[in-house]
Amino acid sequence: MIESQKKVLVVEDDIQISKVYEIKLAKEGILTVHANNGEDAMKLLSEEKPDLIILDLMIPKKDGFWVLSEIKENNKYLGIPVLVISNLGQKDDMVRAMDLGATEYLIKVDHQIQEIVDKIKEYFKN
Repeated sequence: MIESQKKVLVVEDDIQISKVYEIKLAKEGILTVHANNGEDAMKLLSEEKPDLIILDLMIPKKDGFWVLSEIKENNKYLGIPVLVISNLGQKDDMVRAMDLGATEYLIKVDHQIQEIVDKIKEYFKN
C-alpha cells in the first residue's frame, strides 16, 4: 500500500481503459483524475497537481506530443514523471516523446494494465 495518498492524471481517450486504471489504482490507494484530450489534460494538470501522469499520444484536440511540450515548457511541472503509454511503436515517435520529457515510453499492446500499475507503484515507493 502506498504510504500517503498519491494522485495520477490519466490522459486517455478510451473511456474503458481509463476506468480500468481507475479501478486498479484505487485498489492500491491511488487516486486518479482523467482527461480524454490534450486541452483538458493541461487544465487538470494545473488544477489537480498529480504525482504522476499516464499519457496516451493519440488523443483528440491536442495530442500527447503537444501535452509533453507544454509540460516541458512549464517549470512548475518539473519532476512529475510522465509515462507515455501508446500504440505508436515507431522509433521516431519514441525518441520524440523522450526528447520532449517523457520518463518512460511503453507500447500499450506489449503491457498488461497490471504491469503498468506495478510500475506506477515503483515510482511511489520513494
